[in-house]
Amino acid sequence: KRAVLAAGALERPIAFPMNDRPGVMLAGAVRAYLNRWGVAPGKAVTLFCNNDDAHRTARDLVAAGIEVAGVIDTRADAKPGGDFPVYPGARIVGTSGRKGLQAIEIQTINGRKTIATDCLAVSGGFNPTLHLTCHMGGRPEWRDEIAAFVPKPGAVPGLVAAGAAAGRFTTAQAMADGAR
Repeated sequence: KRAVLAAGALERPIAFPMNDRPGVMLAGAVRAYLNRWGVAPGKAVTLFCNNDDAHRTARDLVAAGIEVAGVIDTRADAKPGGDFPVYPGARIVGTSGRKGLQAIEIQTINGRKTIATDCLAVSGGFNPTLHLTCHMGGRPEWRDEIAAFVPKPGAVPGLVAAGAAAGRFTTAQAMADGAR
């Protein structure tokens, strides 16, 4: 009579010129390669993001001894990284490399800059996995604070969304949902 939807969330990419070059991947995939399988995705990794989760990936890379060439954060108020350079309010305007990524070009508030890198980890935030509720006739609702749709509570009788599927992305929020 009741079901819990705990399907998680999908990481969003960020579009930029020449974003299909080998060596460009989602930040969550970079973290999975590193933490699950012990594989370094590159020798000098750069991150392009609009959220704090990508900074977590950068910290994990540094802890593993991998160079973080920089974090390009589209938010103007992005905080410094400490062990890696952060470029607040910046964006990627191009990539280069023949058979794989060799460098990216960014537009910062101070002008253009080229960064040598062989892996670019991208994170545009997360979308809750709400497809099942939509297939069951439940209309999603928009939440500005996460810039994504979430399953509308009560839209599907007997179904409750939990954790990232409900737009609650932290471990503490997921644990609270699990207890509830």
